[in-house]
Amino acid sequence: MNSRVVLVVTEGLRGVDVLSDIVVGRVDALRVSGFRGIKDVHGRYIDGFKGVNVFVGKNNSGKSTLLEALYLVCTGNRADVLGRVPLIYIVKRRGWYGISSLEGLVYNQFTRAIIDAKSNGRSVRVEIQPQVNTILYRVHDSYRRETIDISIRFEENGRYLPIAGVAGVKSSVIFVDWNLMREYGIPEDVYSFLLEAGGVEAEEYVVKTLSSTYKELRGFKPLKSDNKWVLHAILREYSVPFYLLGDGVRAAFTYLALLASVKRGVVLAEEPELHQHTTSLEIIAEALIRSSFEHKNQVFISTHSLEFIDLLLESAEKHSLKDELVVFRVRLKNGVLYYRRYTFSEALESRRELEFDLRG
Repeated sequence: MNSRVVLVVTEGLRGVDVLSDIVVGRVDALRVSGFRGIKDVHGRYIDGFKGVNVFVGKNNSGKSTLLEALYLVCTGNRADVLGRVPLIYIVKRRGWYGISSLEGLVYNQFTRAIIDAKSNGRSVRVEIQPQVNTILYRVHDSYRRETIDISIRFEENGRYLPIAGVAGVKSSVIFVDWNLMREYGIPEDVYSFLLEAGGVEAEEYVVKTLSSTYKELRGFKPLKSDNKWVLHAILREYSVPFYLLGDGVRAAFTYLALLASVKRGVVLAEEPELHQHTTSLEIIAEALIRSSFEHKNQVFISTHSLEFIDLLLESAEKHSLKDELVVFRVRLKNGVLYYRRYTFSEALESRRELEFDLRG
């Protein structure tokens, strides 16, 4: 029997429960139609996903849109691991330009966007239809024959109405972009989130990863300084305030803390190379690869940095994950997304070709 629950987000709504939840596990294939700048995918589906999947291409080639599509279809009607409602985050993360921002979710002249994912023999579809100041959002699971309809209303100033009923149980999915890195810019907040999300095990993971590069590091602790609590790095023989550490270790700490919050889920990383130092980039590349085999996550990365691709390939080889890393070279032409899939060995052999595409 087909079950359906309709959730309308309106002023003052509290505690609305959904009858079920729909969330995708490991994604095998993805199709995007009419979403953002992608009219359709050449060949219908992007398939052949593995444990670590890297989207490469020039700016405006569809990389970020693919990550957003995966974010929506992998969370279904749930919040992400941070408690954010993915659809609202997607609407506003590129900037809010009034109600017209809603129209930016669909391709020119299209009335709705469709995202299809195949996962472990089941299919999940997400449909997005902007209507004036409202987004109609539908998630359909063909295997379980369930459909969930959600209607979210926005105001011109970007305010949206309470959606406690949508969140429910958090999904094990995180989308790490530069907005999120800035949001968690206060070290005490990052440390608090780390312990809340993953406990001592997550903290040990972050310290272990960082100490492979910063040999003196033993841990992090909030210590009282000038009558307030300040996060300190605990070194072998002394401690220093976190803000006195180098930019590289501080950026890596935040990134690692966010990654440590997800296990047996999906990690989406948009251009990790942005505003990073060489040392932190090495740590982040290592952490993304380790997230795949240590935390059993499926990882999707967008980048236009050849140097970062090299770091990912190097780390995958070091951890014997060559069979679990694939690179997708993407480009957009008249709204149609074309892609070519490279295995680990093919990516190494085609490095010059990738370099020309990224820098040419």
